[in-house]
Amino acid sequence: MDRVSIVMKKKNSMATITAAKPASSAANDTQRGTLHAILDAAEQIFGIHGFDGGGMRAIAEQAGIAQSLLHYHFRNKATLYEAVFERRAKVIREVRLNRLDKLFADEASVRLEDVLSILFMSLDDLLGESKGKLRYYVQMLAAVTISADERSIAIVRKFYDPSAQNFMVAFRRVVPGLTQEEAAWAYLFAIGARLQAHSPSGRAERLGAKSSGEKPYALLVRFAAAGIVALVTD
Repeated sequence: MDRVSIVMKKKNSMATITAAKPASSAANDTQRGTLHAILDAAEQIFGIHGFDGGGMRAIAEQAGIAQSLLHYHFRNKATLYEAVFERRAKVIREVRLNRLDKLFADEASVRLEDVLSILFMSLDDLLGESKGKLRYYVQMLAAVTISADERSIAIVRKFYDPSAQNFMVAFRRVVPGLTQEEAAWAYLFAIGARLQAHSPSGRAERLGAKSSGEKPYALLVRFAAAGIVALVTD
């Protein structure tokens, strides 16, 4: 075989490899789209019906896929339920941690209100999605936050306690004299109030509050800051 033939053969091989890349990329895009559809559907079904009431068949129908494909990606309901939390919690944790690191790196004097402003960022800002679309996640989060069953405790411990520890450390850095126990309660009281700001139920409006996207979070900062400071001034 002459040199020209060898070169042409190599070029043809490279062309084949290059041509295969778009097909592989398209397959990956399809798989990501399927996973996204599954997680969206599961979030909606679990948000409405809870873990016990949400079924794999209903989730597959909502996602528009065969149930066999759903089980291909998630072997059982418990695995899928956890994956719904993991998708949201991972983004929230990373955004908050990056903001905290930047805050303490850039500011010579960090205020408690600065830390709370990060903790109370709206879900819209944290996840880049509309509040209406996130209402099912809020319902799921509220359920596991107050539940004492093993599954809920494991999810909170795995996906949310690490973020809690970060904020407790930050609280103690900016509030001299705040104990570990006080920091723990301060965090729990703060996120309990935050759930009301996240809530899509419309209850605040029924009680006379005006509907305003960012106002509840700004009020929360003042409310929580005063309460946390009071813990060490009594």
